[in-house]
Amino acid sequence: MNWKITESIAVCLMLAAAALPCETLAQGPSRTVRIAAVNSEGGVVTSVDLAVSAGAEAITLYAVHGAVDQGPDMNAWDTIDSVATVPASESELTYNYPVSQPFDAAYRFALASYTLPFKKQLAFIKSDGSQHFILGDKCPNQDWRVTADVSFNYFVSGYAQGYWGARKAARDSAFLCLCEANDKLRFDTAGGTPTYTGTKDRRYQIDQTNQGVPITWDGGSNTVNVSKDAFTSPCPMGLFAVNSNGSATSLNRGRMTLYSFRVWTNRTDSTSLIYDLIPCVKNDDTVTLYNRVDGSFLSPTGTFTYAEADVVTPTVGDFTVVSASALLTGNKRILSSSITQINGVPTGRVSLTTGFETNTVLVAYGAVDGGDDPAHWDNCAILGDVAPDATSFSSALPFAWSKTACYARFFTASQLDLLGDKVLKSSGTQYIVTDYTANSLTRIRARLAFIDTTSQTVVMWSGRESAGVNTFNTLIDSFGGSYIRFDYKNQTSRMFTTPAEGMELHMVAMGGALCRLDDESKTITGATVSDFTAGAPLTFFAMNTAGTINYISCVAFAEVKIWSDYADEASLVRHLVPTVRDGKCGFLDTLEGGKFYPNSAESGNDFEVLYPNLNVLSASDVMCKSGSGLTIFVR
Repeated sequence: MNWKITESIAVCLMLAAAALPCETLAQGPSRTVRIAAVNSEGGVVTSVDLAVSAGAEAITLYAVHGAVDQGPDMNAWDTIDSVATVPASESELTYNYPVSQPFDAAYRFALASYTLPFKKQLAFIKSDGSQHFILGDKCPNQDWRVTADVSFNYFVSGYAQGYWGARKAARDSAFLCLCEANDKLRFDTAGGTPTYTGTKDRRYQIDQTNQGVPITWDGGSNTVNVSKDAFTSPCPMGLFAVNSNGSATSLNRGRMTLYSFRVWTNRTDSTSLIYDLIPCVKNDDTVTLYNRVDGSFLSPTGTFTYAEADVVTPTVGDFTVVSASALLTGNKRILSSSITQINGVPTGRVSLTTGFETNTVLVAYGAVDGGDDPAHWDNCAILGDVAPDATSFSSALPFAWSKTACYARFFTASQLDLLGDKVLKSSGTQYIVTDYTANSLTRIRARLAFIDTTSQTVVMWSGRESAGVNTFNTLIDSFGGSYIRFDYKNQTSRMFTTPAEGMELHMVAMGGALCRLDDESKTITGATVSDFTAGAPLTFFAMNTAGTINYISCVAFAEVKIWSDYADEASLVRHLVPTVRDGKCGFLDTLEGGKFYPNSAESGNDFEVLYPNLNVLSASDVMCKSGSGLTIFVR
């Protein structure tokens, strides 16, 4: 059992009888709920005894549970169960809550009252171009911020439409989002009019301020810059329409699906939120938007409709929580660990609490302490699974103490099918310049994921003197489609259709005019193997043209191999893998005398290093090898 409070809680689980401290929230009566005892059979938790204090009025006892702890606010949790109606009482009452399999990882219990302000909550509200809202009487200015979870449903050449905002006139005192024509989304803030090529029916999360317009979706992101001029629009914002100097219909109203919409009057002040809108059906069956900030409903112009399949369980802030219990979790936690030599083989031993689930034990190790994230270690390996009733685990380790493996740490993990490749992921501001310059004999092979293949030129690796001169590049060419393009010496060939964007790894290779994507190979027509040397060192995530960097890309690398002779497998000169050194992410060359290549960008965030599908539950202390060969423990 993985307790996230005090060590005494772990003792409570082992003894199955202890009173845990309660967490009483401000506001409301003084009634409290606490976990009185945890009941188990064979080390597996089966139920929880809850103690509820006396009170003058009846109240409802709820259980909330989910994959992770969402805190004492019931409204933040996805799953809410009603346990019992607790009557007014002069003495403490006890309730038993059964824990059934399969179960979630985190539980809390709360006393709360609940009133739904509308008839039904909807997953989304969708416009066909004949409806809109006007948002109050406040007029946008340069300090406003909007976040929207939306998809755009209708792109047609020559059909301009407005999704939200207000303006005096086109590109004048405007804060808006519209589609200029076809798929060109435009975001106006003051005089700035950044555009973005949108994809029909793709779900976007948009954050619009006067400091840039980040647009994100699963697996990718894009940011466009806007001006910071001072302005005030002459009218309130429209939603599903742009309010142009008081007219919400002077521009076609936007055909859009809206999941949520928030508005702040000050982009740097979280307390300035004036709209937090969710789709709903009122008691009079009007489909509209409910504002969680002040509990009001917007009045639509036109009629929205819905289907019963669009109805969802209410998640709005309508629970008034009186008291929430301490956290109860359902996974194993490491209590202690050690590494010993058994018949010359390093062996790890881990002591754990019991837990609801079978959990996986991992070991991470390397030349430096990688901290409490396995992705920041040089190596990570699965040791095995621990059954729910087991309190200890031991395994032979896949390494011996050495200069390159003198630190180690154990982890427990859940929801783990396979330990995925560690990947170096760019957000579009990072790149790596190596000390290797490609030539006519170079062969390179990489396993990578295409994070963003639609909004930009995506460069995997490059090195060139100029366009078409002494060039060794692989990139995505989006001209007339989306293709993987290979540049070799002075020849260019668009060989393969770009795979779907996301975190799935693909193999891409080139060398000797031969190009490859996964299991398919092609040859660059007209390319020869006559001598040439690329005009810049081999650079990853960006285009390097004689030292000039551009087209920085959103991709993720799991591994890169470079050969000095494309025909000789023994000529491997670089084997690059993601790692972290001295707090910087980059590529480590694993060959003898390997070198670390960090992020070369002078500004911007560092790379992200991660293991896909790795859900870490707990970590042991760090272990390292002392000079005498004994194991010592460090915090």
